[in-house]
Amino acid sequence: MQSSAQWSAYEIFSVLSGIVLIGAAFIPGLTVKDRASAVMGGGFFVGYGWYVAHQTSGTFEFPVMIFVIPAAAVIYLLVKVFGHTHGT
Repeated sequence: MQSSAQWSAYEIFSVLSGIVLIGAAFIPGLTVKDRASAVMGGGFFVGYGWYVAHQTSGTFEFPVMIFVIPAAAVIYLLVKVFGHTHGT
């Protein structure tokens, strides 16, 4: 059985970004709210990338923010954890 998925760099980057963001939810020292936000955001990126890759018609856009949001979220989580660690 052949897959109808069409993986471009955008879909792959979206899924990988989501996985990294979900992984960042396991950084020790995060609050439950931060963990939940990271998992939900990561799940969105994984889901959207997977969804678009499996579409057979239509036009789907990946705004430039798809490259910025995951990186900014991981940096935010790291700063929050290390800011609390060094600040106490």
